[in-house]
Amino acid sequence: MHQFTAEVEELAKEVLEYSLIRLRTDPPLDGPKTAQELYDLAGNTITEKGLGGHEALKLFKDVLAKACISTDHPRYLAFIPSAPSEYANLFDLVVGASALYGGSWLEGAGAVFAENQALKWISDLAGLPNTAGGVFVQGGTIGNLSALVTARNTFRNKRKDVTRWVIAASADSHSSVKSAAEVMDVGILLIKPDKDGILQGSACEVAIDKYHQENPSHQVFALVATAGTTNLGIIDNLKSISVCAKERGIWFHVDGWCLWPSSTLCAIGAPII
Repeated sequence: MHQFTAEVEELAKEVLEYSLIRLRTDPPLDGPKTAQELYDLAGNTITEKGLGGHEALKLFKDVLAKACISTDHPRYLAFIPSAPSEYANLFDLVVGASALYGGSWLEGAGAVFAENQALKWISDLAGLPNTAGGVFVQGGTIGNLSALVTARNTFRNKRKDVTRWVIAASADSHSSVKSAAEVMDVGILLIKPDKDGILQGSACEVAIDKYHQENPSHQVFALVATAGTTNLGIIDNLKSISVCAKERGIWFHVDGWCLWPSSTLCAIGAPII
């Protein structure tokens, strides 16, 4: 299983050849197909004997890859799923071939060290304090959930009298914020942005204070602002919202979907308490 046989070497040559051709040529735009169309082309890919490496690569090249939009195409302007530079793609091969696991310092000290340096660079760009930290995740949805779970856990240890925890966010915030509230089983207070679609700190102050007056046993524990909405790229008034959060001892969370060149770290939660 873990031996580099002649068959594996031939497959490695095929993989490297395909990768080099893909990097050298203009990327295809391609596009999705229906599940039935893909089944008609690919058939049942999970079999008792397996497809084998060569057939699996052929299936990928001829069918599966062509049903995906190449994010390095110059006309690809939707979402921000990766950093598709030549160096990034090449080092994906290096990391994959190295069989690294960066889940903890014990088995992945080098990987964790590199991750921490990248996180420090990003946090410095955002002007966060030296105490800021983070972790890379698969995208903004998991980034939002991770940060908001951290925020709730922080406040749970301080307040035992709360019957309902609540997230406050713009009515135009990304759907993942609402999904996070559902997953966490917490409430969500949606605040109307101004006529330009920008959430203002003054609106947050009024909405949160009114909510607490009407629901004395509930607690808004996180206030979410957006740095680049998905559809229009609108940036909320981060400065005024941060003041609102700080004055009320609420965790200030910035959902920065369009802030970074890669969505692997696009949701930053900064406690201002």
